Amino acid sequence: MKGKYAVGNFWQKFVEGQDNYEAFSDIYNLYINDLLSYGISLGFSEETCRDAAHDVFFNIFTEKKRLSSVKNPTSYLFRSFRNHLFNIQKRQNRLSSDFMFEKNTFTTEITILDTIINEEENQKLKNLVEELLKELTPRQREAIYLRYMQEMDYEEIALLLNMNANSTRRLVSRGIENLRNKALNGDNESFTVLLFVLLISYNL
Repeated sequence: MKGKYAVGNFWQKFVEGQDNYEAFSDIYNLYINDLLSYGISLGFSEETCRDAAHDVFFNIFTEKKRLSSVKNPTSYLFRSFRNHLFNIQKRQNRLSSDFMFEKNTFTTEITILDTIINEEENQKLKNLVEELLKELTPRQREAIYLRYMQEMDYEEIALLLNMNANSTRRLVSRGIENLRNKALNGDNESFTVLLFVLLISYNL
């Protein structure tokens, strides 16, 4: 996971004109894969995600003077990227934004699982994690991803998901409780191992 201090340092150097291209490159390299994974998890094609991400970074580079007030680059980038993806979908399907957000399905098979499971664990444990995550609503999966994989606070997640902070906190809490209950109620030893992996990886 990326540290907020390092990200903030790169961002500050960029918006202040210090190491302009190098700082921008550092920001791009830190976030591009996470943004692509996030967009794919939202159900968009890789090509659409790449186009949207490049549009966002292009806008950042050409309009950096207005970015000095941005306090949290992570939240800003994810929000800009998410909004741009749904604007693309809106143009393509001529649907209202409310409809799209309600119909959005968030899957975390790639982004979270690759982080908490190494190659030696093989497919068995990965399949168990996928089964656990299916117990959550798409909204819970997305909120948990943002909270624990992107280290966003509840206010930032609330802004991204168009919710209030208290509702976001409850959303995450209920999702984690569902994961714990499912793991604890498992009938075999693998579920106990899985619970341990989740607790250690997410610091729950």
